[in-house]
Amino acid sequence: MFNFLKKNKQVKVELKKDPFPDYNDVKTRTIIDIRDPEDVEFYGKLPNSVNIPFDEYFASKLLMLDKSKKYAIMDDRGILSNLNKAVEVAKNLGLDVVGLRGGFFYITEVLNVKPIKENE
Repeated sequence: MFNFLKKNKQVKVELKKDPFPDYNDVKTRTIIDIRDPEDVEFYGKLPNSVNIPFDEYFASKLLMLDKSKKYAIMDDRGILSNLNKAVEVAKNLGLDVVGLRGGFFYITEVLNVKPIKENE
């Protein structure tokens, strides 16, 4: 909680809880990273993630996943149009999946999760 002075009055400002609550159980899920392979190579990948680009082969690649496991889908910045489409496809295929709003950059820059680079 922060206190600010406004014309000789104190105003209380309370910070809200994490605006991205989907991260609460992310450690129990395998992350499906829908970014392009070039982005994954350049920026790195998250621990416990698999890269399945959101392209014309996306659904067929999801069919190879274990339906008894839990998944979370992530893109680069949590762009909801692509993220929502990817989550919808995965759910229609019977996967237990959530979308990670905020994406890769939120996780690495705000939550300070260090990405893994294959060439390091």
